[in-house]
Amino acid sequence: MNCPNCAEPLAERGVFCKVCASQARCMKCRELLETGAKACVECGTRTGQPVEPANGSTTPHIARSSELPPNRNTLSYEEDRNSRRFEASLTDSAMQGLGEVFGELFAQRGVGRTITQPQLRTVLREDGLDTGLKQLPPPPPVSEVHEEPPQKPTVQEHHEAKPILKLFQISDDAIELIDNRLKATSAADYYRRLTYLFVYAQELLLGRSSTPKSELLTVLKEAKVYDANCRFWLKQKKGFTVDTEDRMKLNAGAREQAIKALEEALDNNLPDKWNPDTKTAKARAPRKKS
Repeated sequence: MNCPNCAEPLAERGVFCKVCASQARCMKCRELLETGAKACVECGTRTGQPVEPANGSTTPHIARSSELPPNRNTLSYEEDRNSRRFEASLTDSAMQGLGEVFGELFAQRGVGRTITQPQLRTVLREDGLDTGLKQLPPPPPVSEVHEEPPQKPTVQEHHEAKPILKLFQISDDAIELIDNRLKATSAADYYRRLTYLFVYAQELLLGRSSTPKSELLTVLKEAKVYDANCRFWLKQKKGFTVDTEDRMKLNAGAREQAIKALEEALDNNLPDKWNPDTKTAKARAPRKKS
C-alpha cells in the first residue's frame, strides 16, 4: 500500500510515512486515512490523537487486539464468457499462505481460459483473513494416462530390406517365406540357407537383434525340410547362438553367408538345383537275399 499523502510505499507496521512523516493510519484502529482527513472514517478518532487505554496512559502506537473492531474482509469475483475480474481487500500478512488457495479457486473456474491479473486493494487490518476459502472442494482428479497399444512391426527403412522382400513378407506380425527358390544344392544346403536368411530377414524387416527359435521352426516345417537331419544340425548351433530365452542370433560369418545366399537366390542365371517342391524320393536299394 502507498501513503495517501505522497504515494510512497508505506510500511505494513507503520503509522507514519517514512518519506513525508505524515500520519497515514489511525492510531486506534489502524485504518488507512484518506488524503487530507482530520479524523478516521472508520472509528472517528481525530488525526494525531493518541490511543487512551483503560489504565489512563496514552500511547501513539497500535491498540490492543481486543479493542479492534471485527474484521471486514472483502472478496469480489466476476466472470462472464469473455473475461474475469477478481478484487480482494487484503493486507500483506493476510496474503501469506493464500496463494495456493487462490490457485485452486482459479483452477476450478474454467480450466484453459485466460485469467486476467487480479486487482487488489489493501484497506483492511492486519489481523489476517478468514473467508472460508480453505473449505473449497479438492481439484478434479487428473485423468489417467492410457498407454497406447504396441504398434505392429513395420518394414525398416533400409535399402537392404527391398531385395529380401522378394523372398519373405510380413503377415500377422510374422515373417513368411513366399519364394522357396533358394538355389540350394541339397536338402542340408537348403535348411542352412533358409535358417540364415530367415534370421537375417528378422533383422532387416523387423529390426530384431535376435529371433525366437519357435518362429524359425514354423518356417522350416512349412518349407517341408524340418526332419531329423535338420534337428541335428540346429543342435550343433553352427553360425548362430541361442540365449536362455531360446532366441537365435547370427554371428558375423553366418550373416555374410546369408547375404551371399540372398544374392544367389535372386540371380536368375543360377539354376535351382534342389527345391522341396520338386525333390524326388530316392528309390530304396533292393534287399539282399540271404
